[in-house]
Amino acid sequence: MRISLILALLALCSTALAADNPFSTSNAQQVPSAVTAAAKKIFGEEASKKVARSPVAGLYEVIVGNGDVLYITKDGGHIIAGNVFEAGTGKNLTKERQNELRQEANPRRQKAINAVDETEMVVFAPKGETKYTVNVFTDVDCGYCAKFHEERKKLNEGGVKVRYLAFPRAGVKSNTYKKMVSVWCAADRQQAMTDAKARLKVKSAKCKNPVKDQLELGQSIGITGTPAMVLSDGELVPGYLSAKNLISLLEDKFGEK
Repeated sequence: MRISLILALLALCSTALAADNPFSTSNAQQVPSAVTAAAKKIFGEEASKKVARSPVAGLYEVIVGNGDVLYITKDGGHIIAGNVFEAGTGKNLTKERQNELRQEANPRRQKAINAVDETEMVVFAPKGETKYTVNVFTDVDCGYCAKFHEERKKLNEGGVKVRYLAFPRAGVKSNTYKKMVSVWCAADRQQAMTDAKARLKVKSAKCKNPVKDQLELGQSIGITGTPAMVLSDGELVPGYLSAKNLISLLEDKFGEK
């Protein structure tokens, strides 16, 4: 009797999960074959498994790349890139969906970042208590990364530890990549990072380094540009934020400490 009850509860849970998951088998059966065929033809096999009904009748969403939301018409004849707004409220439904996808990926990002030893990062820590930690994927030739770096002292004073991971956007064959290897191989990584972002010459250096691994890690967890911050719970915050706004965000999210 007890086993029967457990099985019944599991069946109910499975049904609920399928209802909540837009990519479940039952929901996939409601997507026209022309839509999945178009997704597969244009975006590949993986994308064809991430097709679901959208809030707009006659349009189906497809998730591509690291969480971009596109739309396919019911006949599979047209693909639409852009934001869908709800006319009555002005709500951006596309952005809302992208935020949901980012939240769903938080545990995976958190696990990936936690697997990186802090000794492989370039760290700027508060002199006193560390209240918050932000993991920042950075590029030494990125203007907004340099602007963010100028805020590091204010962040440290606010109890925020900044942990940099390498993300040379131009790839492993670029001059930026070589600069970042030199930063990670420098005797004083903090000073080398500061110099590189101030467009000062950094002494060329080579060693066993994590720059390529960190670039690939970033790509695997949805990083597409810099600066990009991953918070301690795995949430991705793309783009530049001033120290004031970042501290406010951390206080709102995690509470004042």
